[in-house]
Amino acid sequence: MSLDYYAFQEHKNLLAMGLHRLDPDQWLLPDAKLATQTSLKKSLWRDLGDRVYSQLPESHAAQREVAQTLGSYLPIQFPDLYAHHSNGLVCRFNDTIVRWDTPETTLLNASWCVQEDLCLLQPQDDHYRLTAASLCAPSYWRLLEKIGQPLDRIHAPVPGYTEKLGSKINRFFQHIKDDRPVWRGNWSVVTSDRLYQPGTEESAPITQAEDIPQRCFIRTERQTLKRLPQTGAVVFTIRVQITPFTHFLDNPIWLKDLFQALTALSADERDYKSLQPVEPALTRWLASHLARA
Repeated sequence: MSLDYYAFQEHKNLLAMGLHRLDPDQWLLPDAKLATQTSLKKSLWRDLGDRVYSQLPESHAAQREVAQTLGSYLPIQFPDLYAHHSNGLVCRFNDTIVRWDTPETTLLNASWCVQEDLCLLQPQDDHYRLTAASLCAPSYWRLLEKIGQPLDRIHAPVPGYTEKLGSKINRFFQHIKDDRPVWRGNWSVVTSDRLYQPGTEESAPITQAEDIPQRCFIRTERQTLKRLPQTGAVVFTIRVQITPFTHFLDNPIWLKDLFQALTALSADERDYKSLQPVEPALTRWLASHLARA
C-alpha cells in the first residue's frame, strides 16, 4: 500500500472495517517530510503537553516494547535513516539520538523517530482501552477525552457504530496475531493543511462552489494495527497525508469516486467527518466538474 491510497476509492461505507493484511516490511513508511514532521511533533509537545501525549501507568511495559520494536525494525528497513543504539535509536535523518529510558515518556520519545502517531490499546476484560498515545495529527478528536477509554466509548460518535460494528471490532482485536498486522484507510475533505486538527479550530465555510479547488485538501489516514507479542498490547499507528485539491483536477476517475463516496454518506456521517465547512458546495462543484469532463 502506497501513501497515495485514498480510502473512498475502495469502500464507500463509513462502517466498513476495510481491513487488509499488511506486509510487515511495509509497517511504517518514512518519506521526504520525515525530519520536518518529527520536528513538528517536538514543537507540539513543548506547546501543548498532554494534549498531544498522554499515558497511564499500566502502559509502561507496552511503551517499552513499542520502542524496542522500533529499535529493531527501523535500522533494518531503513539503514540510511536509522542506526542501532544501546538504549534508544540513532536518527540519521536529523543527527540525533533518541533515548527511551524513562517509563513515562518512552512512547513519546519513540514517536519522535517516525512520522506516524502511535497509540497503545491494551486488553481489559472483554475490551481494549487506550492507555497511551502520542497524537500530533488528530483528525477531529481530542486525546484527553479518549485516554483510558475503551474502544466502544472512543468510537461512540461514529454513527451506527454501537449497533453495527462495536461487537465485530472487539472480536477482531481479540484475534489480532503478532505476525499478521493489518492496515486500513480513512479520509475527509478539509480546508486546512495543518496536521494537528483536533476539531477546536474555527473554519470559514465555503459557500461558493468555484472556491472549492483552491481552498480544499484531501486528508487521508493510513492506519495500522500490530500486536506486541510480549505484553499483548496492540499498537495503532496513524499516518496522515494532506494533498491539495488542485492535485486531482485532471483526474475524473478520482473525482467520480469522491463524488460517489460523498453522496453515499448520511447527514450524520457527514457531520462525523466534519464536512460542514465544505458542504454542500463541494458536492455541487464535483457534479458540475464531472458533467463537463
